[in-house]
Amino acid sequence: MTGAYRTYLGFEVDRSKFRDVDLPANASIENACAFSSRRRDFGACIGNPPYVRNQDLPPGWRHAAAEVVEQRTGVVMSGLANAWQYFTFLALSSTSPDGICALVIPYEWVSRPSSEPLRRYVLENDWDVSVYRWDDGVFDGVQTTVSLTVIDKHERARGSWSYFVDVEGSSDERSTPTSSDAGVLAYTSARGHSLGLPFAKRGLSPGTQKALVLTEGQRARHGLRRGTDVVPCVTSLRGISTGTTALSGSVFNRHFVQAGQRCWLPRTDRTPSNRLSAYLNSVPVELYQTMTCLARNKWWRFDMPSVPVALIASSFKKDAPKCVDNLIQARAVGSVCGIYEADEHDLVELRSLLCDPGLPERIVPHANGMRKLEIGQINTLLLLAREVRGGLK
Repeated sequence: MTGAYRTYLGFEVDRSKFRDVDLPANASIENACAFSSRRRDFGACIGNPPYVRNQDLPPGWRHAAAEVVEQRTGVVMSGLANAWQYFTFLALSSTSPDGICALVIPYEWVSRPSSEPLRRYVLENDWDVSVYRWDDGVFDGVQTTVSLTVIDKHERARGSWSYFVDVEGSSDERSTPTSSDAGVLAYTSARGHSLGLPFAKRGLSPGTQKALVLTEGQRARHGLRRGTDVVPCVTSLRGISTGTTALSGSVFNRHFVQAGQRCWLPRTDRTPSNRLSAYLNSVPVELYQTMTCLARNKWWRFDMPSVPVALIASSFKKDAPKCVDNLIQARAVGSVCGIYEADEHDLVELRSLLCDPGLPERIVPHANGMRKLEIGQINTLLLLAREVRGGLK
């Protein structure tokens, strides 16, 4: 803790983090969650909120935190909000009218629909925002782009937003969240589902891929039958060459089955056979200790996803996002998304749009040099593809 301040109050739930810390006379740390404080007059709130997914938040904590946020801000939290969003609202509502917040939070908050309530709250209050996107190497193993976000509530604030990128130790200002002059690719809801238009859907999150997505070796070892006990699935298109446009039986066999990839999904749309039941009963308990699995009556029973007409990778690096026709009726799992209600002409136009060299400039950077297409952005491209081929007037 450096700089000039009258008092400093910190919150830390893990006492071991500060047990031997030598604090100045005007500083103190409470062994408690920050939501336990009722103060709303801090001059500044500084912190690195926990990045805990909504699926892993304890229901009791989530409910209590949501009540605090709603009472203070009037914002009703979505059940899909991750932990850092709750703490960001808390920081904004705990500072005085001319206070400032400096938080280490995911860069995704500047554009993604899941963070729209937070952005709207900041915009409605005309606060000034400066977002510094950090190099991927700042935190090891973090699968999201990190930012230092500074929200200034001072009386001269005019609602200005500035974006900066860390380049070799210095911060270069950029005009948009994408770090280019191009705006962010728009998000479109899955309205195609009700109108007969093409739409995208997230890949299945079974609760634990370690136990519920099997390799060919695991399938054979437990005697599980293809089609009867398990069905093909795809969790990544990384191993498929860029020029591949169809997931045929031979491609699936070469790049997934023989390559030892997790590519078989247990059938949960029918009563498990004795073979499948034996496998599920043999899974070590520690492999399914997730909030999703433990919340089910049977840890392994998920809703079997429908078969998409095509599969598309949501993340990509240098090349365009890979998209393949689903000739083997594989299910989309994890970061691979499914495309529905599209015909071959839609898919041809979609691939053309995906190969547009200007597309990466409209996608907000993700972790590890990746860019990630969100479901709403894939929907935008699908509708544009339909318009291009003359399906809509």
